[in-house]
Amino acid sequence: MKPGEFYWADLPEAGPHLIIVVSREELNRGNRIQATPITSKHFERRSRLPTCVAFNAGEHELTENCVAQCDLTGPIALDLLIDADAGPVGRLPDDVFRELIVAIGYVMDSSCEPN
Repeated sequence: MKPGEFYWADLPEAGPHLIIVVSREELNRGNRIQATPITSKHFERRSRLPTCVAFNAGEHELTENCVAQCDLTGPIALDLLIDADAGPVGRLPDDVFRELIVAIGYVMDSSCEPN
């Protein structure tokens, strides 16, 4: 699994959601990854928050307007992934992945840049 890839996960409190892998590839060999969930709920409000990165329908293979909720970035057990063996369902381009990392940095009151 590589940073910026999308996978489906069955999250315990939220049900099936797309997630974006944010952890380094060499750290993704255990039984967890660090990931940011994607949601379409409350798009208009959340799309303006500095803790979210907005995506429009049709971008990055996404079918509806949605946001990456960087304030919910955290560990996801690999056994929660739905059909991970099939590979990612999408991937962010480097410039958009940078926006995601910057928003995660905002959550932690830190300046962050991807390598």
